[in-house]
Amino acid sequence: MELTIEKSIEEKIESLITQSLEKILEKNIESILDTKLDSYLGKKLGFSPDKNLEKKLGETIGQHNEHEAKEWLNVQETCDYIGISYKSLQKLIDQGLKGNSIGRSKRFSKTEINHFLKNVQA
Repeated sequence: MELTIEKSIEEKIESLITQSLEKILEKNIESILDTKLDSYLGKKLGFSPDKNLEKKLGETIGQHNEHEAKEWLNVQETCDYIGISYKSLQKLIDQGLKGNSIGRSKRFSKTEINHFLKNVQA
């Protein structure tokens, strides 16, 4: 009878140790994966690994939202907005995309860009 009780206690202890180790391993694996994911995303998005990825992502999203709210875009912003190169933008200008010059700076209205692209594709 004593042997069965001892064996039962040993099995319980073994089970508790196994469950504890599994939980510890699971948390460590999650932590490692999170760190690796942050590092991978940081490299892909051009952030140095010593900077807080969450903060940088927030700034990037903020800049994107600010860019989306902007109506008038400079040449580089226009290229980024359409997803084309500078040479391709020049071709669109030759085809009739209108922009406004302010001194040496050229600005394009997002409304005009969208209207022009819709008519070109139609």
